[in-house]
Amino acid sequence: MGIFFVIDQKLINFESLTDLVQDKYRSYFGRPELTPYILSELCALDMLYAVTMMKDGYYKDRLVLKGGHSVRNHVPLVDHRFSFDADFNTNSYAKFSFGTVDEIKKDLMDFGSSRRCQTRTEITQNTSMLYFLEVKYRDELRKMNQTIIEPPKIEICKTCRTIDEPTINPMNTMIDLALLGLKPPVLAHLSLEEQLANKLYVIGSNSRQRDNFDAYDVYRICINNKINWKKTKDLFQTIVEKSEKRKLSSYVDECRRKLDTMLENQGKQDNLVNVLFNPQSFSFNDMVSFVKTKYDFN
Repeated sequence: MGIFFVIDQKLINFESLTDLVQDKYRSYFGRPELTPYILSELCALDMLYAVTMMKDGYYKDRLVLKGGHSVRNHVPLVDHRFSFDADFNTNSYAKFSFGTVDEIKKDLMDFGSSRRCQTRTEITQNTSMLYFLEVKYRDELRKMNQTIIEPPKIEICKTCRTIDEPTINPMNTMIDLALLGLKPPVLAHLSLEEQLANKLYVIGSNSRQRDNFDAYDVYRICINNKINWKKTKDLFQTIVEKSEKRKLSSYVDECRRKLDTMLENQGKQDNLVNVLFNPQSFSFNDMVSFVKTKYDFN
């Protein structure tokens, strides 16, 4: 194996990574300059495969995917964005807590060793709220003169609660997995309304750096789905009440204020556009205006 936990690198032509893109997506992702993004996608997929497979599916039952990769289940792929991390809640809906998954680094190392994977893992953050496990694909790929966009990480929110029953879905990717002898990894995901409520919530969080990505996810989720807004509002309110020491109306005001500040930050606009699958069909200003109205929950 070598670099990857599950993906067989012998089946990859590293000199022509865009050959791995599905035919129907070639016009979007078949450009040579996107090679680091395609390689980043392979790393993210490999992490997700490992999570679902190690310890005979132990983590597959206990972790619920959220964030960019999960949003893909609700959005046509070309209307979405690249995502380099694997973000999870514990499956508290099924009565699991972080205590049931806190040995994930050891288990990932054991899994890698059993499959002759030489890529190391490192805990880069372990606080009362968050757990980050960086998978050192970048170090190994550099030895092959290959690069990826950013270091891939597994993130687990220790304090986040999965409120609604998760859905079980395969990952959506532009990679032609059949060329690698694989099928998409199947994971538990936040339900549509909980994914949306979670995204609406984190836009207002002071600790959140990529609120521009969250706003984009809200925008695309709403455009592409019929939303149960009562359920979304109830979930949003529950999340706010469990996480914030303030009134709901005050937190909504903060979310709208954060959206306004995005319009004044060219860097946020640029780094979002850089990861969009189809940036030609996108207006940052229109997105912000649209998302602000969603806090009315109509």
